[in-house]
Amino acid sequence: MRRRFQSLLFAAALLPLAGLSSVAAKAEDLLKIGVAQLSAGGLPVLVADQKGFFAAEGLKYERLDFKGGGPVAQALASGSIDLCICAADHAVHLQDRGLGGKVLVALAEQHSYALIGKADSTARSIADLKGEKIGITTAGSLTDTTVRYAIRKAGFDPDKDFVLLSVGRAGAQKAALQAGAIAGGMFSTPDIQIVMAEKGAYRIIEDFRKLPYPAQDLIATDTWLKAHPEDARKVARAVVKALRLIQQDKTVLYPAIKALFPEMKDDAMVAQLADDLASGYLSKDGVMSPESFNFLMSMMTIAEPKLKPVPYADIVALSYLPK
Repeated sequence: MRRRFQSLLFAAALLPLAGLSSVAAKAEDLLKIGVAQLSAGGLPVLVADQKGFFAAEGLKYERLDFKGGGPVAQALASGSIDLCICAADHAVHLQDRGLGGKVLVALAEQHSYALIGKADSTARSIADLKGEKIGITTAGSLTDTTVRYAIRKAGFDPDKDFVLLSVGRAGAQKAALQAGAIAGGMFSTPDIQIVMAEKGAYRIIEDFRKLPYPAQDLIATDTWLKAHPEDARKVARAVVKALRLIQQDKTVLYPAIKALFPEMKDDAMVAQLADDLASGYLSKDGVMSPESFNFLMSMMTIAEPKLKPVPYADIVALSYLPK
């Protein structure tokens, strides 16, 4: 009887372990997607989730928010996340470091940032801020590259003629502007629209949003792609399906915008943002265009003169996209 009781106890002890094993099996199917910045470029991923496209592929994902592109790229390189929603700059930097960064799905085909100052700023361009402090998200981010590019195009040295401060995302940029800690800060869509809706408070000094630029993409490393080719194809199918749906019906963006940016309570503003995004900003098919890639390399090599250009074929992972 005692032996039978011990056997029952042993069996009971195994039950929690079996549960843990089951949880672990499920966790293996969970994709960790890092986000450099809560911006409009991430909306197609949210639409894919809301419309059940990820579930249809047997996928779940966890969104992990980072304070800019630099930290999320480091997490991607270390393998602590599977994918990142960030600028294609980071795929180039990963390639340059021999870590094989790839754009799995292109999300945005236009730049997403503007340099904003207080309404009483006399600056009409970035050149007028010579000697001043400019807020970027983090070193090595798209904001860093963009500001350095604009400064060099204006004929100045970003390391000698300006001070670039890693401030963080929109809330921190706004606070730094209000406190006078920076003369201009980098804001992304839709934070630009939200801030500029405060009448008489802010003004745009430099607007980069019409530049052809892969500002937001779903990026992976070669190591992850080789280890998880089927997951890569599933993710690509789900997100490309969402991108195509957005082109057919931009209203599918409404609930995604409200979920990702709850401060956007004005329905007219939400509708206008969806219209802007669907009519040029977002990719139509998940393929990074050669035009945006060429501008990317032009901007990066001007901002970082020591950077070696990377061929288009080395950055895109077209074989994983649906036909």
